[in-house]
Amino acid sequence: MQILLLCVPLLIFGQKVRIYIQDEDDEYLVYENNKVSFEFLPDNLNQGITCKPPKSFGILGTNDVIRISNQTLRIENDDIISFNVFVQQINEKSTNMYFYIFIKRNLQTQVISDDDKLKPKTQILFRLSQKCPSKDDLTSQNYWTPIKVQVGFIELSQETHQLIEFVMIFSCDKSFRDLTFDWSLPILLIISTILIAFLAKYTRILSFRWKRNGKDFQGFEINYMIIVIYILLYAGGGMIVLVTDFLDFIRYLFIVIACTIGTLAIFFVSAEFACLLKANSFVRKYYIVFSSIISLLIGMPYYFLKPWYLNDIISLAFIVLIVKLFRLKNFKFASFLMVSNVVLDSTFALIIHYTQVESYNTTVLQYLNCPLELQFPLIKLQYNKNCAWISLFSQAIPGLLLSLAYRIDKSKRTFTYGLQGFCSLIIAEGFWILATVSVKHSIPETLFTYPILLGTLTINSLRRAEFNSFWFGDYLIDESFQRIRGESLIDYRIPDLQFNVDNIPESKVQPTDL
Repeated sequence: MQILLLCVPLLIFGQKVRIYIQDEDDEYLVYENNKVSFEFLPDNLNQGITCKPPKSFGILGTNDVIRISNQTLRIENDDIISFNVFVQQINEKSTNMYFYIFIKRNLQTQVISDDDKLKPKTQILFRLSQKCPSKDDLTSQNYWTPIKVQVGFIELSQETHQLIEFVMIFSCDKSFRDLTFDWSLPILLIISTILIAFLAKYTRILSFRWKRNGKDFQGFEINYMIIVIYILLYAGGGMIVLVTDFLDFIRYLFIVIACTIGTLAIFFVSAEFACLLKANSFVRKYYIVFSSIISLLIGMPYYFLKPWYLNDIISLAFIVLIVKLFRLKNFKFASFLMVSNVVLDSTFALIIHYTQVESYNTTVLQYLNCPLELQFPLIKLQYNKNCAWISLFSQAIPGLLLSLAYRIDKSKRTFTYGLQGFCSLIIAEGFWILATVSVKHSIPETLFTYPILLGTLTINSLRRAEFNSFWFGDYLIDESFQRIRGESLIDYRIPDLQFNVDNIPESKVQPTDL
């Protein structure tokens, strides 16, 4: 009973106190309803949990004169209880001992309210100050540091104690761009490239059968209408984000949409794996139930916790869904899709570069931290960046092109387009990695991979005198397609899900140039 009575004030406290931090003209909610806001969570410094870095504050630029950065911490009390409040800043980590000693001496906290007690229905203000060393003493290793802020509350009547901790990033030059390299980016590219190379060859749909004029459905055709819809969704979503100045509601809307589609993708991939089992197996018989459970077990925890590993599972399932359910008919549609994507990526990268303090990489990672990107924790923590990331579509669309190249090889009985496409993709990704460590400004991956992929396959088709069929042919259907359902002839049974669409005209395959 005594323990319960002691916990009641703390429970009430969590519901009645709010903490805000103000930097120049912007104010951010730090604590409300017994919960620290996501971008101020201490776990954000742990690369093994989330890829979203903490909120950053500091000085936009610096000169030879020592400068001071100030934030105002505002604490509101809607309770009927008075508190003594203390606030303390701690240098959480530092890569440079000089900067650690300097910043430790120059983290100051000061009460700027008339009263140093937090009385009922009032607020108290604290000034958080950080002093920067001179510009000559700043290096790429010490221009930023994580800071932990501890806010303690002591109830005057019962002397119960409550401690709230949140973190932020402090920078002595927010516009500083450093040349950085981390092995996490090559690791992420290797994993995703191997996946799309495998999917390009094995695009058979196992979990359901859709009959079109007696033939198995092999994927939706990506025509001009689908490409235009993709462009409008991309451009419209990007413009909404920029016009609303990265409004939190829009960010949450994107996360909800991505989580919903990603959960369906997990269901599809789980069903595909289940259909590889024997027809009389328990999982195979009830694969819809198992797939639903797996998708919910992955989708729901991600929505609330957002760990990077669940993000990657959903993103990889997203790629599998795209490569298996969609197909390019020929090189003409592939070029239109990839060129439009390069233009959109370049446009938004330039807009972000000239309108935002943070880089393109940092802005996307902070705002669009959802399954629309693949993530991998950095081996070494960097300013405003916990993870390396690549766009989901920057890998899925090359997967569609490699799948087209493989079908062309099967049609012409060659082994050239798929192999050259895969090799050119690896080379392009290598050039992109070199560019990221050679140029201080972020460059979208598509500016390297898409042109090199398109150029390599075009040159190969011209060399083989097959450009006309490569550009205008119809390679939507793989005529050598043989369904493999993980079944022997003995235990074969009719699929659980079948769709008959007999009124759709049969696709025609154009003759090759040879």
